[in-house]
Amino acid sequence: MENKNKLDKILTDKTSGSEQILSGLNNYLLEIINDRKVVEFALKKVKADLFQFTGVENYIYSFEKVLKSNRTGEPEKFLRRFAINSENKFLRIYKNAEPYLKNIHTVLTLSNSKTLLEIFKLWAQNNKRLHVIICESSPKFEGRIFAKQLLKQDIKVELITDAMMSCCIPKADAVILGADSISNNGNVINKTGSLAAAILCRYYKKPCYILASNDKLSKKTKFKQKKQAVEEIWKFRDKNLNITNYYFEEIPKELITKIISG
Repeated sequence: MENKNKLDKILTDKTSGSEQILSGLNNYLLEIINDRKVVEFALKKVKADLFQFTGVENYIYSFEKVLKSNRTGEPEKFLRRFAINSENKFLRIYKNAEPYLKNIHTVLTLSNSKTLLEIFKLWAQNNKRLHVIICESSPKFEGRIFAKQLLKQDIKVELITDAMMSCCIPKADAVILGADSISNNGNVINKTGSLAAAILCRYYKKPCYILASNDKLSKKTKFKQKKQAVEEIWKFRDKNLNITNYYFEEIPKELITKIISG
């Protein structure tokens, strides 16, 4: 029952970024790795419920190949190597992004991203003037979660409503976003609000950077939005009222200054 509760928590997490969800999944699989049936059940559930995250999809594909090899001890080695490599990849992304960040002090972002958290932590060590403007990211308010994490690192934070984005991008040096998926055509899938931020960057002539690990690269070229629970926006009902709730949207590559990976 305890293992099922842990899996359910991962599958129903609607406020963490894909990197944090993937880290939790890897830790969970390490706990159950000696029970092949439980592992296979977990993978089946993850594939059904977290299909929108390319990093998770690529991870499952690689892990299943190791499982099918039936080599003793290899699945556990895979999981432990993944945990170590996850920490290193944030440093690689930061090093690749560093030349583009050196003249940036005020940045606008949105949602909650482990990738951006780790990179901003490294960045703040070299830039004491770093000021992060965060959209609160309704309806789940992941931006508030991200703001608290940055404040723990002694980083200056300004929390705004999503509707204030157009007021704040003019005073920012750049917009920096994470990515849930990078399509084969170069477009990026990320939290709703990302497209508006990219369009505003074009209007105000500000750079829009995407920071993401290589495992976010997808072979897919088409993106299909999935409707989420309307109660998250408003529980009020009326026969003439229609409520739409999307978590993710697509940013055309033409609106992205550069995708920086590692």
